[in-house]
Amino acid sequence: MTARLLSGKEAAAAVEAEVAARVAALAARGKGVGLATVLVGEDPASQVYVRAKHRAAGRVGMRSFDHAIPAGTPAAGLASLIDRLNADPEVDAILLQMPLPGGLDPLPFLERIDPSKDADGLHPVNLGRLMLGRPGLRPATPSGILRLLDHYGIETAGPSWWW
Repeated sequence: MTARLLSGKEAAAAVEAEVAARVAALAARGKGVGLATVLVGEDPASQVYVRAKHRAAGRVGMRSFDHAIPAGTPAAGLASLIDRLNADPEVDAILLQMPLPGGLDPLPFLERIDPSKDADGLHPVNLGRLMLGRPGLRPATPSGILRLLDHYGIETAGPSWWW
């Protein structure tokens, strides 16, 4: 078997075009789409990643809400922010950027995100639905890899319900 370089740029552009069309269709019906990011602390790699998510949201016509909070924020403050985002009708998806600063266990915060607003597909409800082969939000990275393989027509073995 010969190695093959797979460029994600072409596949990403196709996915972005699909998402932009879906967002535009929702906007035409009066429904905007909003992504909220939560970045705790000042990890440089996380800052770059979150900025990229906001730029991508803008390119496809989504609103984005940036919540950068200090590393020393108490757990109750982070929980309160997640609760507000869960209740906010303008927010359709919440991305809690990992890693959290030392001392903050991510699991209680991931569990606190409304499963229907879980941008990363990491809420236990969404992971459970994945394991059961049920529809639901999927973790972005493996889904992106599968989209890339599909874009290049590379067959895989395994359950088709994954994404």
